Amino acid sequence: MDMGDEQPSMIKEWVKDGKRRIELQGSHKEHFITVNDGQKIMMLDVNENIVHEYDISNEAAGFTTPTLKEQASILLNIVEDTHDIKIAGEEKIAGRATYHIIATTKEKSLIGDLEIWVDKENWMVLKSITNSANIEMVSEYKVVDLSPTIEDELFVLEIPEGAVVEQLDTEITFEQVGLEQVIEKLGTFLVFTDDDLTLEWIQDYSSDKHLEYGFNYSKDGEKWLMLSILPSAQIDNEVSLGEEKITVRNATGEQMEMGNFRLIQWSENNLTYNVMIEHPDATFEEVYAYIENMELVQ
Repeated sequence: MDMGDEQPSMIKEWVKDGKRRIELQGSHKEHFITVNDGQKIMMLDVNENIVHEYDISNEAAGFTTPTLKEQASILLNIVEDTHDIKIAGEEKIAGRATYHIIATTKEKSLIGDLEIWVDKENWMVLKSITNSANIEMVSEYKVVDLSPTIEDELFVLEIPEGAVVEQLDTEITFEQVGLEQVIEKLGTFLVFTDDDLTLEWIQDYSSDKHLEYGFNYSKDGEKWLMLSILPSAQIDNEVSLGEEKITVRNATGEQMEMGNFRLIQWSENNLTYNVMIEHPDATFEEVYAYIENMELVQ
């Protein structure tokens, strides 16, 4: 993996039955070993002799890892509306036949020009070149073995003598606030008013240089929508989400659908609104109707 440093980072990776081990030696002598056994992730910083442990048992329940082809498709779907995509030819990467696919930006986007080389047999991305924020990153497999013998012991991290083990919480919590506090910070803004939606709580996503609030709505007792509101001045309006352009409340916005993630974004009266559709039964048509019925609070 080359990000323009003095020398590239070298990575070894083993994958078996949803478990993964990654050993990384960075360009500045960093050395990390990460093991994911499906229930927890343990990362050893070899130089500092510190182990960070993350419990992912709750997140792992019911989660299915996308297939290699699905992973490549997700990557291309992200840029299909903002990039021109073409197959540039066929090449050998790590001794395997690949399709070389080039995606060139049509407009300013969060993701710049992109090139990927996908395995013709299984669609594994064997090489990629990405450009974002004037940084080019090249990631390329040099050796691939698709039928190795991998012992289960590889997915058990051997903790060195004297290492400090820190258990870290993967859940990020945000302070709940009242409507009056949001009005004090944002002034007048839009909220949902339909009777079948219930505002459960408001969360403060703000930081020192960032102001943002999240309104969580339920329907029939189930999580339905999350409305995020922040000043438009914090958003680079020239940068596209990379998805379908839409008109909402007489304003130009964008609609994103990527797997189970669905989002509608638009700006109005110096505020940017993001509506995340959380329930699988909710439809874009239903949510647009809710958006048109939104009213100002002040």
